Amino acid sequence: MRSFGLFLTGFIMTGLLFSCGSWEKRPFYEADLSDIEIDSIRVRQYEEVLFNLNPFVLRKEIDPYKDDFSFFLGDHLDEEDGITQLYNYVTDPYMIDLYLDSREVWPDMHDLSASLTEAFRYYSYHFPGESIPLVYTYISGVDYNMPIIYADGNVAIALDTYLGSDYTAYQKLGIPAYQSRWMLPERVPADVMEMMALKHLAEVSPVPETLLEHMIYEGKKLYFLDCMLPHLHDTLKIKYSGTQNAWIKRNAGRTWTYKIDNDLLYSTDHSAITKFTGEAPFTSTFSRNSAPRTGVWLGWQIVREYMKRNQEVSLQELMNETDARKILTQSRYRPG
Repeated sequence: MRSFGLFLTGFIMTGLLFSCGSWEKRPFYEADLSDIEIDSIRVRQYEEVLFNLNPFVLRKEIDPYKDDFSFFLGDHLDEEDGITQLYNYVTDPYMIDLYLDSREVWPDMHDLSASLTEAFRYYSYHFPGESIPLVYTYISGVDYNMPIIYADGNVAIALDTYLGSDYTAYQKLGIPAYQSRWMLPERVPADVMEMMALKHLAEVSPVPETLLEHMIYEGKKLYFLDCMLPHLHDTLKIKYSGTQNAWIKRNAGRTWTYKIDNDLLYSTDHSAITKFTGEAPFTSTFSRNSAPRTGVWLGWQIVREYMKRNQEVSLQELMNETDARKILTQSRYRPG
């Protein structure tokens, strides 16, 4: 397996080729970080501690780490059931294999720390009053529905959900290919920052009801990634293949017109909303060769246009804006 360092090199080169070939080509949403400094992100590896303890004296060996990993351990070490559960976890052959395979892909945390530090520099620029979360890694048993957890100022990254699209355990677990293809090491910074976006949206945004509200909600998340990871290629942000990205650009007008002509923008029909914003290999309304989540992509372009036309609006103000119709109207979005 390739290590994260190799993945990151490709990720950086892709970003340089597509996003910042020269100063003039910098995207409008890229902030100037010349005055922004933060401490390097320290990645606390819970898995490295657990799987290197003597499981037969677990209570004694885990004790020095109780404070460092209280996010995981809580008060359970004071209960017999807690120690038993921890013993079963660290002696489970499946978990051990996941840990060993994760070490092949992630031999160290240097590159992950560097990429997260850069992303959180942008975060500090846009949210100067916010604290930087503590970052942990762990082995989840391939909890691919929750690869990143954010809670109470802590971010936990399940390393075993980022072992590469060809990792055999993903196939054995029956994870759909359109999902496993993005279980890549280079997706971690984007997924971490997406959780930060959700944190801010949860503080202010009502639950989306109409298709347009869902589109703008998702568009805000992706624009947040634009601001935090301006050198990351769009395909990696939205999880599109090159073919899917080309399709949506060719068919943007068609997909937009379809929603207008069928009075879908203000529809609250769950099936319609899911069809255009939910995870899927393609959009069934169009063809098996189409891009999925066409509503999400359109919402992203609307938010981009809105922010480009209203550059006095801060990212914080965008996240706080709950009027989806206002964002659409002021974007003056017209797909090509």
